[in-house]
Amino acid sequence: MPENAQPEQTTPSTYAEAGVDEEREQTAFGRVMRPWLARTQVKSPMVTSITGLSSGYFATLMHLPPGPPLALTTDGVGTKILLAREAERWEPIGVDCVANNVNDLICVGAVPLALLDYIATDRIDEGVLDEVARGLFLGAELAGIAIPGGEIAQIGAMLADSSSGGPMLDLVGTAIGALPPAAGSTQADNGYRQPLDGSSVVPGDVIIGLPSSGLHSNGYSLARHALFTKGGMSLIDQVPGSGRKLVDALLQPTHVYVQAAETVWAAGVTPHGMAHISGGGLLNIARLAADVSYELDSLPVAAEIFGLIAERGQIDAATMYATFNMGIGFCVVVAEPDAQTTLEALKRAGEDAVRIGHVTAKRGKFVSIPSAGLEGAGDAFEQRG
Repeated sequence: MPENAQPEQTTPSTYAEAGVDEEREQTAFGRVMRPWLARTQVKSPMVTSITGLSSGYFATLMHLPPGPPLALTTDGVGTKILLAREAERWEPIGVDCVANNVNDLICVGAVPLALLDYIATDRIDEGVLDEVARGLFLGAELAGIAIPGGEIAQIGAMLADSSSGGPMLDLVGTAIGALPPAAGSTQADNGYRQPLDGSSVVPGDVIIGLPSSGLHSNGYSLARHALFTKGGMSLIDQVPGSGRKLVDALLQPTHVYVQAAETVWAAGVTPHGMAHISGGGLLNIARLAADVSYELDSLPVAAEIFGLIAERGQIDAATMYATFNMGIGFCVVVAEPDAQTTLEALKRAGEDAVRIGHVTAKRGKFVSIPSAGLEGAGDAFEQRG
């Protein structure tokens, strides 16, 4: 589907119809949970501060001088697991679990070190667990991390509708990373890379996008609703124009961007910001701290799977861009003079990186997509004009 095309609307499918009420989720977390969590205090004399208790950034930094600041994050795989169960193909979600976590860690400038996994299941199936573990291994290899432990909980009484088909399970990971020594520093001067939160982003900076491998593991409740409930499709159907089966497109593992991020630093570029384009779609770039706005005026055409979801689900462009990555899985914001160096370094690392936009002086953290006629802030896009 062309970038500026929108499917004809009759009864538009929204994320809420698919069972995910993002507005209520954001309200509940912001008004109910976050005030309590932000009041937690550092109790250990080893910890001097924890950054991110109330910021909502991609990862939290914990400072334990004289060692490096540690980065922490946790995430799961979501309802992509239901497709893995139906297809009896579990390996991809292991990769997803690793990728979802390490791709957040690198946004603060950290180098991922390790991940612990948690599997909740209604019953033990060694074949399924073997595939999940193999996927965790493959993700760990791509991220350069260890998985030294984890937990399996058998909670059949808590998992609904697990009586038929294969095992029902949920998969979550918690990852830890650290800020590495700064270039030119020594162990004696305790010089570590400065935390990256996007506060140094300024108007005129260039936004470089790294392609996604597909949907990654976000928006699957809406995708399943659009393709199967409303669209009447099955996993063995073809994705028009792609030569791929739907099952292959939907279970494509999330791309791991750890090597790409380190390539930027190794090229001598200090990024002004990095953003993992996951839940929340391209609005995620506005999670960077600076009070500026982002114009994405050179987005590449999204893969066919996104157009198919929009068509079968009768989903408008605003919902698509606020839910899915639309072909861009990670963004790096750099100063204009560093843009070409960054692009060349990423391409040497095997990433088909492209310049997708620039930072503007408009206050309010708006994200605009001129080709789709959209402008948004917070968790929603609106049609302009």
